[in-house]
Amino acid sequence: MMSGAWGSAAWLGWLGAALLVLLVYFGIALRARWAPWRMLCFAAGVLGTLLAAWGLHDPLQSMTVYAGALMLLGQGVSPLLLLGVPREHRAGWHLPRRRWWAQWLLDPWVAVAVFMLLTLALNVPGVFDTALSNALYSAPFGVLLLLGGLMMWAQLLDGSRGIRRRWLAGLVGWLAGLPMMLVAAVWVWSPHVLYMPYLDVLCLWNLSPLQDQHYAGLVMFIAGFPLQLRSAWMLIMSEE
Repeated sequence: MMSGAWGSAAWLGWLGAALLVLLVYFGIALRARWAPWRMLCFAAGVLGTLLAAWGLHDPLQSMTVYAGALMLLGQGVSPLLLLGVPREHRAGWHLPRRRWWAQWLLDPWVAVAVFMLLTLALNVPGVFDTALSNALYSAPFGVLLLLGGLMMWAQLLDGSRGIRRRWLAGLVGWLAGLPMMLVAAVWVWSPHVLYMPYLDVLCLWNLSPLQDQHYAGLVMFIAGFPLQLRSAWMLIMSEE
């Protein structure tokens, strides 16, 4: 079973959205004189989003590439975009006039629930097979993971986190990341191919479907390590 890759309209949509986000961001950042390193972080996050889009545009080319693209959105792009916004500005997200969205997106327990549910649900074979069989499904899946990553990482950065005690925020982040690491372990150690669409597909690098799945699990494990490291740092090095 083969899936058609994205057409030019989909690519133009991603490029147009990325350009619009950059223009709005730099307009705000330059007026507010934010630090250059923050601007570089945000620009790197937007470029990472476009790189991830390449990995999503044809899911059946390689499970390793596809998993890497999803993890890049959730665990690579997310912290870069948030670091592009100063701590003081992120703290303003909690002000009453923004509660209509902050009460959900910045609520730590909502963030944990969304992050864990997305991690588990998107790796259930039936759901994942749908994304693989039709490339158009990969875009909304990627956007959902990006949103979940932003919500989770916001709880691990000062200013945007909703849990006052750093050690508790670190513990919550570490526990929330465990399902992702368990899924990675299953992918690495499973003796069988878990996702049916890959059974008859030859990977980009002439890997067997099972080898491709093992490498995908390794990529997921490596990409999930920064979240675990940041959480452990907050848990162990907290001064509160």
